[in-house]
Amino acid sequence: MKKVIIIILSFITIIAILVGGCSVVSSVKNKEKMEIALPISVKYIKQYYHADFVLTDYVVNPGYIDSTIYLDGYIKGHEDDRITIAYSYKTNEVIDVIGPGWFIDSRNPKIEAP
Repeated sequence: MKKVIIIILSFITIIAILVGGCSVVSSVKNKEKMEIALPISVKYIKQYYHADFVLTDYVVNPGYIDSTIYLDGYIKGHEDDRITIAYSYKTNEVIDVIGPGWFIDSRNPKIEAP
């Protein structure tokens, strides 16, 4: 009986180690994707909105859902207004910018978005 319990506990321990290791690898890959997305997104906001974006958080959707990273933050001088940038890590481009009306309306209409 002791031998069966030891085998079961060993099996559970191995599973826990494998799952934990996979989540660490996934977290590192998500951070790498964010580090690619951030400078492109900051440049986009600077070019089209003449503003400085400050990152506070991010969410990376898994590839089986879609290839989007959501960068949350604010514009310098407007710390209370949340801005979200949707970025495609497959095409390496900004898909959309979400925020308060005053900010969205400030987009330079003379410059075409990619």
